[in-house]
Amino acid sequence: MRTRLDPSQRRAAIAEAVGRVLSRGGPDALGMREVAAEAGVSTGALQHHFTTKDDMLLFTLEHHGRRLVERLSARAAGAPRPSAPRRVLRAIAIELLPLDEERAAEARIAAAFTLRAAADPKLAQIFRRQYALLHALVAEQFGGAGVADADARARELLCLIEGLRTQRLLGEMGDDTIMAMVERLLDRLEPDVRQG
Repeated sequence: MRTRLDPSQRRAAIAEAVGRVLSRGGPDALGMREVAAEAGVSTGALQHHFTTKDDMLLFTLEHHGRRLVERLSARAAGAPRPSAPRRVLRAIAIELLPLDEERAAEARIAAAFTLRAAADPKLAQIFRRQYALLHALVAEQFGGAGVADADARARELLCLIEGLRTQRLLGEMGDDTIMAMVERLLDRLEPDVRQG
């Protein structure tokens, strides 16, 4: 007998299915029928939860974004006190980079959403809101280490990570090369951040 999921669990299961479809076939493979089949639901049941593909993609981005922020916050909270900012920033970079299948799926979802948000101001506003949460978390680490202009440093690190995500998804760079670049960036930071 199949287990019945409550609506929030069903929506989360569909978000996971969206991630798998995107991982296998990219944004072009993301159709309502494909996602319904992957989630093991009828197209009608899928449309009961998400009336449009944009609604489904938006929820999926938020779902994976919440999981990412939870992981990042847990890493920051679990760091020894006084925290070693370099270790925390390195851990954040690892969480954001597609170095394993879960993070690669999240990166593909973000890339698909970014393409749609570039042409849709409403979606772009949501993207900016999620970026602001991530930026605040990274800037907090820089600020806690006494780095001058923590906001600018956070933006710099996040821009580098975004470029590395794309390069990794496209197969242009391997994990070792990417991590070496992250290490070099962290090495160039102020002495307070280099500790740890």
